[in-house]
Amino acid sequence: MKILFIGPTRIGDTILSSSIINFYLQKYDDCNFSIITSPFAKNLYMKMPALAEVLVVNKRKLGLHWLDILKFTIFKKWDLVIDLRSSALSYLLFAKCKKVFKGNNNFHKIIQFQKFLNTKQKLSPKIWYSFEDSSKNLKKILNSKPLIAVAPYSNWFKKDWSIKNYKTLLENKIFKNHTIVLAGINKDVRNKKEFNDFLNSPNLNIINLFDLSLREMVPIFERCDFFIGSDSGLMHLSASTNCKTFALFGPTNDSVYAPWGDHKVIRSDKNDNDYGLEKLSVEKVLNNIKDYL
Repeated sequence: MKILFIGPTRIGDTILSSSIINFYLQKYDDCNFSIITSPFAKNLYMKMPALAEVLVVNKRKLGLHWLDILKFTIFKKWDLVIDLRSSALSYLLFAKCKKVFKGNNNFHKIIQFQKFLNTKQKLSPKIWYSFEDSSKNLKKILNSKPLIAVAPYSNWFKKDWSIKNYKTLLENKIFKNHTIVLAGINKDVRNKKEFNDFLNSPNLNIINLFDLSLREMVPIFERCDFFIGSDSGLMHLSASTNCKTFALFGPTNDSVYAPWGDHKVIRSDKNDNDYGLEKLSVEKVLNNIKDYL
């Protein structure tokens, strides 16, 4: 079964939409996927089973990147086209079946995907990794249990809690025996001085894994006791590994983008889009984690 998968451009959506790929991998033994994705998300697909080819599309002015996609797809016959970008291009392709997704802001993305696929089967996001990914990166956390994964930054500052708040939270005595595994990318750090103060805190045991690729973080999240962080791709990645995830939400919609599974959303006390997470208290986050522990 030859499947064309036109994936989302954003990391979080890509991780959630992996549930669709996983659904077809379980349903058909003979399927193979051609993936269209962005440079940001490419790494998430590279170790998946039944991968035939990947087209990485860089956005161009006037939508000219769609010409690249058209060249890649138009002269091939597909058994199934799954288009998560709701594009007109899908209607031009030779395919036995076409499924074009149109999202909404009323239901969680996974619930929307279940309706999209017309199934009651449980869907689960999954990012695949290799033995090399695992063996190489687990060495970075050897003999460091118990572990807390922390991802303090996202792609939008209003979604992020103050790094000072993370420092205050993690210096609490209930975490004194934990090692903090820090995940993220350096370009998202807003205040270098505050971040360096956090890294160099004498009261915290930190393993800094900033700029490690998303796929390489999967086996590490699998070893962590729990995760604390912004609404971000890393948050969705953590949830997909069944690492207990505490997701800090402010201006974004947790009805659609909460971590999928048995996880916890901790909302700011102010839900207005004009506010970030400055109204989310350390005490509130700490009490939620205490309840879990």
